[in-house]
Amino acid sequence: MKKYISIGKSLLLAAVLIAFGSCKDTAWNDHYSFKETESKYPVDKLAETLSLKNKEGYGKFYDALRYTKMVDKHGRAINITYLELLEEDQFLTVWAPSDNANVDWDLYTKKNKTDAEHKKVGEEFIMNHIARFKHSVGAGKEEKVYMLNGKPYFSAADDIAGQTYNGDERNIRCSNGILHFLNGYLSIRPNIYEFLTTDSRYKDIIGDWFKSYTIEELDPSRSVAQGINENGEMEYVDSVMTEYSVLLSNFGYINSEDSTFALVLPTPEVWNSTYDRIKEYFVYREENLNNDSLQQFYTYITMLGDLIFNTNPTVQKFLPDSIFSTQYDSYENRRDGKPYHIFGKPYDKVNGLFGSCIDSVECSNGTVYIIDKWPFQDELTFLRPIIMEAENASGGNLSRFVTTFQTIRAIDDTIVLPEPIQVMRLSMEGMSKWDAQFYISNNLRGRYTVKAIVVPNMNTRDNSDPTKRRHLPNAIHPKLAYDTPTKFDSTLVDSIAVIITYDSKGRPRRTQSEYIINNKVDNIDTILLGTVNIPYCNYAMNQRRLSVTLSSRVDNVAKYTSELWLDCFILEPVE
Repeated sequence: MKKYISIGKSLLLAAVLIAFGSCKDTAWNDHYSFKETESKYPVDKLAETLSLKNKEGYGKFYDALRYTKMVDKHGRAINITYLELLEEDQFLTVWAPSDNANVDWDLYTKKNKTDAEHKKVGEEFIMNHIARFKHSVGAGKEEKVYMLNGKPYFSAADDIAGQTYNGDERNIRCSNGILHFLNGYLSIRPNIYEFLTTDSRYKDIIGDWFKSYTIEELDPSRSVAQGINENGEMEYVDSVMTEYSVLLSNFGYINSEDSTFALVLPTPEVWNSTYDRIKEYFVYREENLNNDSLQQFYTYITMLGDLIFNTNPTVQKFLPDSIFSTQYDSYENRRDGKPYHIFGKPYDKVNGLFGSCIDSVECSNGTVYIIDKWPFQDELTFLRPIIMEAENASGGNLSRFVTTFQTIRAIDDTIVLPEPIQVMRLSMEGMSKWDAQFYISNNLRGRYTVKAIVVPNMNTRDNSDPTKRRHLPNAIHPKLAYDTPTKFDSTLVDSIAVIITYDSKGRPRRTQSEYIINNKVDNIDTILLGTVNIPYCNYAMNQRRLSVTLSSRVDNVAKYTSELWLDCFILEPVE
């Protein structure tokens, strides 16, 4: 929502004179001046010219101007009416709506308005018909015009946004601007952000949440500068403030009137049922500060991720065959080989994100498509594998024995890698038994299968012939554990490696299995470590909860090696 603020006629006039008087070049002067042939009308102020027309079918707009005051950034009416604005030297273009316009004239022409009414009438009606600078119309003159409230309208030779002019009542020259008289009026449309935050169906469930992360900021491109102050800072006396959510940088600036977006929006019933389902993956521990707020925040972030699309043709080069959301990352898709954030044939009437909608709402910066089903797959949005590269891992004892190593493209001519990869060399010099504990973060609540990717050890030699390499397997005991509160009474089961139970006082009891991992020696090997039920979400938290421990227990050095080359861990969600 745009806010027009003026702090006084004298300051406003001084600001305009300073801003305009410092510009000497021809292009700038032409922007504000008239050629003698442009109009046959006498040169009066905008307000004076409107006063002559107030009995000729435009008197209601004149009354609205003189009975509506500007408001400050706090929403309080100040002692300057919009008619007084049109008496100043600030150069404006006005599209005057007809008395026959089907609008709430009783409110607009009301003499004693409340602050809220002044704000509503000013922003939604009066400022929607006034633009800064010179905007004449005629053959060959087509442009996108931004009104004082920031709303854009397409101006053509004979109309603006489909609203035609009253005969020749256009391009009326005034000393401080131009007047055009419409047969109707310009109906204001909300942008997508305003729709979310004001529509009765979505305000409570989505809009208010967005508003809670809202800040207000000056829009210098639409504000009048007074000049540079003694601190070298630009000061403004006629300011346009833009209100927006700090979250929009994550999704797309759906409050911007300069871009075009599409929002795919489930019905309130579908939104609520989907929210109730997904929030169960984001259950945080009770001792986490604001654990309920964390749950709501990341559930909303997850659900909104693929709902917003920048539909600018320079961005969406493959329409109508496919479209991608604002979360699209080409690197991510190439890395995982998955079609994250990409949707085929969006305008298809049966399965398309846009084409299958049950309703749509045209906004000033795009379209809202309302759908009656949740269109996304969990495994392509939030329920993805967690991949932790071993060399980036943290752990309680890793610094004691872990070094990094760059593998070569070919290992003994038996393995050819498409690219060199980083691995961790887990070993302790002169020791065949060791434990390496890795912490894994960003897990959701639920069940995961845990795997490790192991690379053949290049350093092992054939004892019978030292000139040859003879790859040996590892003998690794895996353990999975999750640090739970003492009051948590449950069982975490790793079907392969270890069973962890808790006694009545919440103390863990571990029973180690006899399973030993023997990895393949001539191939990159994916080995299953086990499955774990994780009772709490640890997403975006800097906490050590889930751990994987690899224990080397080599007794026969001729048969096994105690040096393990580890590439990464993979945690795959189990539905």
